Amino acid sequence: MKKIITITFSLMLLVSFLCSQSVVELAKTEKERRAKLKGKKAVVVTNVDLRNLKKREAVSIIEPAFDEASLSLPVEEIEQDDTEEQASLNANWNKANERASLLTLRVKELQQRFFSFENQYDRAEMQREMVQALQKLQQAKQNAETAKRELDQGRIKRRK
Repeated sequence: MKKIITITFSLMLLVSFLCSQSVVELAKTEKERRAKLKGKKAVVVTNVDLRNLKKREAVSIIEPAFDEASLSLPVEEIEQDDTEEQASLNANWNKANERASLLTLRVKELQQRFFSFENQYDRAEMQREMVQALQKLQQAKQNAETAKRELDQGRIKRRK
């Protein structure tokens, strides 16, 4: 046991001598670093600055050009090819799915930011944003389900 401790101590001592830097070398490198930064100004960020900082969304969601009027087709278009109707229903379904997936990503990003904040004020604000995003996500999922049902009904009509 005594030999193991002696060998370990001597190895650690040897490694410390091989890897160490002298105080003089450290002082030189620090002096060089400060000389490089001498002309530059440093910005000091305080807690007051952080509180006054306006928060922006990390992910901006662009509202798709999707309205309920585009789902209902006029009588003249119904008489045209079923492929156009099928294509428009498919496009509406794809738009709704894309919006739902973007909002899902937004909610996950907000949750991640929520758990990274230590300040309760920031957490309360983030929680409010999460609730709004979740409501939008639920609406987008409902729109996607509606578009999917209409797409399936269009396929069934085309088969008949």
